[in-house]
Amino acid sequence: MTDFSDYDFSDYIVYVDESGDARLTGYDSNYPVFVLAFCIFHKKYYTKNVVKEMQSLKFKHFGHDMIVLHERDILKNQGQFVMSKTAQSELINDITGIMERTQFIVVACVIDKVKLIQQYTEPYNPYHLAIQFGLERIYNFLKEKGQAQKITHIVFEQRGKKEDKEVKAVFEQYCRSNIHRTGYPFELIMASKHVNSTGMQFADLIARPIGNHILHPTQENRAFDIIKHKLYCKGGRDKTGQGYMSFGLKKFP
Repeated sequence: MTDFSDYDFSDYIVYVDESGDARLTGYDSNYPVFVLAFCIFHKKYYTKNVVKEMQSLKFKHFGHDMIVLHERDILKNQGQFVMSKTAQSELINDITGIMERTQFIVVACVIDKVKLIQQYTEPYNPYHLAIQFGLERIYNFLKEKGQAQKITHIVFEQRGKKEDKEVKAVFEQYCRSNIHRTGYPFELIMASKHVNSTGMQFADLIARPIGNHILHPTQENRAFDIIKHKLYCKGGRDKTGQGYMSFGLKKFP
């Protein structure tokens, strides 16, 4: 555990969500990847703009802001998102508009489970690999911003007592020992699946489109066409939408 008295808090916060599952047996053969998506927001911008925009969208489409957006349920028109095709189309268009307008940085790790099994006799857990690759890239980004020595909170979704304990152990291990040979001043927060966090909903909305792009790179993917301009890349904001492979988007193996 980091001693908070030794550091200031950074200007950024990170929200994380996944797509697919980390199992190496019995997984969906139509979606043989595991995706971990990290959304990085500047805190002042997040509170002044992002939260307000998302709340306005919810009031417009649902009449209240208690609903938690889930990409899969919206597209499948199920659960709390059963609506007419017209209403569904309007909701998706408005979400797309917010995603396009919003300033945030994406780091994503995609683990190809088929290749992982083929190339390694004792493959690592895909979730653990994705955490490692994600933290490395978040540190690179924060270093660029002069924030690498300040405490940055990284919010993961709770998955279960056993799984959360494993995530915490792996997270802390990579914060102590990593390719940068320095301690990462990151603090892990495990959030309830039911928490109504705008940042967590952003992460949910982008994870599956990234996985679909890796699996079907030539297929039309409206969401990824927007997401690629948010991916951490070489050249900064003047080069968005290019130079992001292995930089902001890590595919392994």
